[in-house]
Amino acid sequence: MTAGRRILVLRLRPFGSGEDENGAAELVRAWIERERAAGAEITILASSATLRSFQGLDVTIWPDGAPNGVLRLLALVRRIAWGEFSAVYDFDGSRRTRAYRLFVRPCPPWHSAGDLKAL
Repeated sequence: MTAGRRILVLRLRPFGSGEDENGAAELVRAWIERERAAGAEITILASSATLRSFQGLDVTIWPDGAPNGVLRLLALVRRIAWGEFSAVYDFDGSRRTRAYRLFVRPCPPWHSAGDLKAL
């Protein structure tokens, strides 16, 4: 990965339960640490359910990932667009996060949950 990249990570739903939760969370945390070591600036779009998973990482966290209401949704989509991210990694794969891709313009390269199996 090249230095100076701005990456947005989407994770709104909790990772799961039990061992699954710990394993998935650790994989995502390890990936974030690798990207940070390569010089990437990471921003995480989280919800109140996932904030705990990213505590202690050297990242910027946006805790407003699941807005209620059209105006808040439009504000979030504008914030993503204006963030000038070089890539978006959707670790959530929900309908909500897939819909964000439709509204963000200009849209950076968007990597869905299915693309992330290779991580």
